[in-house]
Amino acid sequence: MPVEWQNDNTAFAEDFICEESSDSVMTVRFKKKMPECYGVKYAHGDHFLENDIGQSLCAKDDWSEATAWFAPRCDNDFVLPLAAVCARLSFYDVLLAHASLVDYNGSGVLFTGPSGVGKTTQAQLWNKFFSADIINGDKAFIRKNSGGFYAYGLPWKGSSEYCLNKKVPLKGIVVLRQSKENKISQLNLSAEMLMPHIFLPHWDENAVCRALDTLDELVNSVPVYLLECRADEEAVRITLNKVFDNQ
Repeated sequence: MPVEWQNDNTAFAEDFICEESSDSVMTVRFKKKMPECYGVKYAHGDHFLENDIGQSLCAKDDWSEATAWFAPRCDNDFVLPLAAVCARLSFYDVLLAHASLVDYNGSGVLFTGPSGVGKTTQAQLWNKFFSADIINGDKAFIRKNSGGFYAYGLPWKGSSEYCLNKKVPLKGIVVLRQSKENKISQLNLSAEMLMPHIFLPHWDENAVCRALDTLDELVNSVPVYLLECRADEEAVRITLNKVFDNQ
């Protein structure tokens, strides 16, 4: 599912860019400033997004084309394009999760929770004790297809250093909570626990409805667990045993 990035401001995503094809679902371009006529700035588009530092983006009604009206200088300048991509891909059964993602023997385990809870730390522990590949330490796409749900790495990685272009079938989702004791249990009301950690495109009513439909299917297809834990090997072992023994 390629997203076509135009202009020369996409070095951050160079390992994730698909070759141009008629199958591209979205085009994102950057322009340094809005056009101006008689002292009036204007931009064509049905959607307008702006962040707290004055950067702006305009997109078509279906998000198939988006123009960011600034020249990005660092990874943080791609927040608005990510918002537009998130909206567009919601119509293709894709969710964006605030989570770390590991590949353990060809299966994906997603760790999510509030900032600072230890998502990247748990991923690092899985790498240390069980040689799991860390695909991303901060964000992941989740997509439904005919074979079930898959998790994908993406170029946005927040403050994490981990960023691989890789996809894995999603085996389980683990919601983290810090604790003095290690304990894991499967959640019944998993959507309520998971929703705060899914980026919903609230700037488009149709897109957010599609995302919520996909989230509902996700929690009915992929087990969601609550891991109350310390940052140690035991936390990894009880999680691995629960996720991979609970077929």
